[in-house]
Amino acid sequence: MKTKFLCVRNSFALIALAALISVAPAGAQTITPQTQDSDTTRRQLADFDRFLDAHPEVASQLRQDPSLVNNPEFVENHSELQQYLQQHPEVREEIKENPNAFMNREQRYERHDADSDRRDNDNDRNRDRDTTRGELASFDHFLDSHPELAEKLRQDPSLINNHKFASHSHALRDYLKEHPEVREELKENPNAFMRQEQRFDRRDDVRDGDVTRGELANMDRFLDSHPEIAEQLRRDPALVNDRTFVKNHPALQEFFEQHPGVREEVRENPNAFMHQEERFDRREDYRDRDVTRGELASMDRFLDSHPEIAEQLRRNPSLVKNREFVENHPALEEYLQQHPEVREEVAENPNGFMHQEQRFDRHEDMRGDHDTTQAELASFGQFLGSHSTIAEQLSKDPSLAKNQEYRENHPELQQYLSAHPRVQEELTENPQAFVKSAQQFSNTKQPPPTAPKTPMAEPKTKQ
Repeated sequence: MKTKFLCVRNSFALIALAALISVAPAGAQTITPQTQDSDTTRRQLADFDRFLDAHPEVASQLRQDPSLVNNPEFVENHSELQQYLQQHPEVREEIKENPNAFMNREQRYERHDADSDRRDNDNDRNRDRDTTRGELASFDHFLDSHPELAEKLRQDPSLINNHKFASHSHALRDYLKEHPEVREELKENPNAFMRQEQRFDRRDDVRDGDVTRGELANMDRFLDSHPEIAEQLRRDPALVNDRTFVKNHPALQEFFEQHPGVREEVRENPNAFMHQEERFDRREDYRDRDVTRGELASMDRFLDSHPEIAEQLRRNPSLVKNREFVENHPALEEYLQQHPEVREEVAENPNGFMHQEQRFDRHEDMRGDHDTTQAELASFGQFLGSHSTIAEQLSKDPSLAKNQEYRENHPELQQYLSAHPRVQEELTENPQAFVKSAQQFSNTKQPPPTAPKTPMAEPKTKQ
């Protein structure tokens, strides 16, 4: 009887087990996460992964909250993401359909890609173990300065061995000539070297991942309005920790006092911060690359002849979209009506446009006046500092400096220029640039010259 009961019980167990086995495949399909969004291709993941690698700030936010990709305000505030999604409709559809699943797959892809890189590195190590951090840092800095070239080489590293490609890129050709050790490493194994460079680039960003976009934007605006300080800090970021340097540049000292967050970040790691600021600076330029040189030149001329408006717009570019401000400045209102293409560009992205206008302005200054010595600028700056009426009139209309009638009506200016033929020559050649550059010296504490100097006393220019 006991044996019969056991047989019956075992029969029921077998029937139940068979039922479970028959149900299992269907159940497994419903819970396997990879069946969701199975139409997402490896190419789409690879493409989006590259985008996130190039935009760590967007990547960090999307990985924390994938649903942001369906937030119109977030997308609009990140124009590079907006542009990417417009250019890749298939990725846009997949990620918007199921943000969490797509981002999970992207992160898995990234981990697999990293594992693949490690395996490749093991294979390449014997060949490329002599690649130094200095070589990677040098080439990374070069690529940061040439974003279009960087994009092409990262897509196809073998181009480095294409003579036609190298010969058409003068910057690359010159760089490789000046850095033979990098040239050898690149030519020996382009793929391995470029992989190492990209990892170096990402690590450099991650090292200071707590630097916010706002801090970079603030520092970028400050440097745009103080080109001399910008040039020195970009050449030697360590100067930011030099008390004497900061004290000798009151504008920088004041900026740090008003922006303690920036001060802490830049002092903690000057090289990394300035590296990120330069990258931010270039991205700002590329965001509005449909702005033409003619539009910038036109706006630059208008601002040169209206310094009060220029000062306010450079401090707060969004004022150009403020109806009350525009109506209260009839010259600006009239200019924008006569130049609809400029009006559209500046209204679309005031910060970006004004940023480019300031850079155009500096390039114009440098183009015609690279041979101007500091002594000539300082001399004329001191003259302007002691002749406020002339300084004000020349500030509004620099071309007056080469107007014979104006000079005759201002004998002190005529006398000064006669005694300083090099200054007169520079003013005649490019009055706007020279006056603007000299104005920064007009408030120096050095006493202005009380009597005109003879030409013999003029500092000798370098040949």
